Amino acid sequence: MMLPMNPLLLLPPETAHKAALWALKSRLVPACPPDAGSLRVQILGREFSNPVGLSAGADKQAEALPGWQRIGFGFVEAGTLMPAPRKGNTGTRLWRLPKQNSVINWLGLPSRGPDVFVRNLRRFTEDTRNTMPVGVSIASTEGKAEDFEQLAGLVAPYAAYIALNISCPNTAEDLGDTLQSLKSHIRAARNGAGNCPVMVKLGPTDDADVLKMLVHTALEAGAAGFIATNTVPHDKRALLKDAGEFEWPRNYQGMVAGGYSGPGLLPISLFMMSEMRALAGPKVPLIGVGGVQSGDDAVRLLKAGANLVQLYTGLIYKGPRLVRDIKEVLARS
Repeated sequence: MMLPMNPLLLLPPETAHKAALWALKSRLVPACPPDAGSLRVQILGREFSNPVGLSAGADKQAEALPGWQRIGFGFVEAGTLMPAPRKGNTGTRLWRLPKQNSVINWLGLPSRGPDVFVRNLRRFTEDTRNTMPVGVSIASTEGKAEDFEQLAGLVAPYAAYIALNISCPNTAEDLGDTLQSLKSHIRAARNGAGNCPVMVKLGPTDDADVLKMLVHTALEAGAAGFIATNTVPHDKRALLKDAGEFEWPRNYQGMVAGGYSGPGLLPISLFMMSEMRALAGPKVPLIGVGGVQSGDDAVRLLKAGANLVQLYTGLIYKGPRLVRDIKEVLARS
């Protein structure tokens, strides 16, 4: 039998993820050669050895940071960190769409809580052998401003940046409550973060008016920059014009569930990145994420205005070699 490009695809999705984290923690992964000097990026007050990062959701507990550094990532966004331990959703929570090189994720923000996370993050950043910047995604299930302030304060001494995850409304008419909570959460996070930059991660949208109001509101509230974009939920499936045909999975209650990530996200990411660069100007840091599964994809996002790019789903199908392949294309271009 011919093995798939990534042998972990032979395992159930969550089992494969746990096995990958174990291998990374044990450093049983190939070491990537040192980065070419041409790949260095100065942003967010830090030097990144290359602009290719791991998106939030892959390392929820910041437990495998040395392994991610070993396979060549220029940075990692760890988390999402929650205010207290939580198990996440019940039943099957992760589905592969192999024909589309995509996944549907319904994990429900599982977390072991701040104590474990901060211990892992501190151990990595205080080891002088580690030079990879680490961003931290934070969230609150109840949307409490004090949760964002507390979590930001805990991770700020060790984080390159803090990311707040914001879901975009479907239309400009739905913005009212979102803008108020956005301002509240940014200000709270900044109170806790001190000098650590606070980035805002925006959910997928193709509405330029929505983006304009979100970007301007976030900048006025003190956001340092933006990350775009997040997974596409079922109620926004119309955005996935290039994702191909697939049946949306159902949870243990028989309801459609989860968010899509994969190549079908790239057109949305490109649109949002181009719009945000025009809105925010040339100096605001932007991180592009969604649909990056090749060096050409990364080049397109960088040309659209991103300073850094992130990936995750591509690793599931192509393995750690993908990081090196992307950097080789970027070095040539």
